[in-house]
Amino acid sequence: MKTYKLKINGELFEAKVVEYTDEHAKVNVNGTDYTITFEDDDTRVVPKLASQEKAVPMAPTLSSGFEAGTGELRAPIPGVIHAIKVKEGDKVTKGQTLLLLEAMKMETEIAAPVDGVIKEIKIKERELVKEGDLMILIQGDEVKPAPAPKPAAKTTAAPAPAPAAPVATETVMYAPLPGLVVDVFVEVGQQLNVDDRVLVLEAMKMESDIFSTLKGKVKKVHVRKGDSVQEGEPLVEVEG
Repeated sequence: MKTYKLKINGELFEAKVVEYTDEHAKVNVNGTDYTITFEDDDTRVVPKLASQEKAVPMAPTLSSGFEAGTGELRAPIPGVIHAIKVKEGDKVTKGQTLLLLEAMKMETEIAAPVDGVIKEIKIKERELVKEGDLMILIQGDEVKPAPAPKPAAKTTAAPAPAPAAPVATETVMYAPLPGLVVDVFVEVGQQLNVDDRVLVLEAMKMESDIFSTLKGKVKKVHVRKGDSVQEGEPLVEVEG
């Protein structure tokens, strides 16, 4: 599990979700495990992501996931792109908010790690991203090319590698975070389009609508209502 570095009221914390079910969650904070038990409440009203005008609360600003040698800004955590605050060609300053990434009902501000210009935006609002996904390309004086690799020592020529297999088109949509499947809105044989609502995923007693990043005829639905899923597990598969 990924470790999240948080700064709350000036104090640093390291936290990670160790275990998650529909009844409890175990969170490790600064080396100590805490078990959170969920109480059943038939009268509770769970806020939904789609109907919220402003998500709460705000998580700390993050500027990690930046590869200076390439100008690539990558997702530091999995989540849903809630809002993009810049456009291609914009000049940005270090620390400026570029986008809001939402995970488990927490909005995280992704800040510019350097002064520069937005060269290319690789994501769009409401898109699911996994940790490490490329989001934005930045150009600037602080973006230095990565050093060229040193030439390898001469050795006996190895056999030529076999031709690379063609890259397959993305056909599987994966869970962006662990949680409980509250409802599923797709079925086998259905035509699925980008931004169609696929399912509702509940994490820490908060519901989030999960929208499609794929287009095609649904070949297989890997989950059903009531299933618990972990980050990275397949949700829906379409025909390639």
